[in-house]
Amino acid sequence: PDRFHEVELELAGELLTMEEIARTLSTAWGVPVEAPTMSLDEALAAGMPAWGAGHVWSNAITQPARPELALALGIPVTTFATWAREHLTAV
Repeated sequence: PDRFHEVELELAGELLTMEEIARTLSTAWGVPVEAPTMSLDEALAAGMPAWGAGHVWSNAITQPARPELALALGIPVTTFATWAREHLTAV
């Protein structure tokens, strides 16, 4: 539709930290899930430079979710908790 012409819309319902994501998955799956806590120096020392580089990039180039933009266009958003309950199976 015309209302979406040249509109840049982020596909996210909410901005969550890794800790919040882990807690949400723990609740949805009914098992403990922990967020990664390895620092960049620890990743490099462990021989995981790609993980370390990804960590640096994620911290520098954030793409925050702004559900108010979708809601302003009349697009309903789904919370991560709802999505996790409906779509995820414990690993």
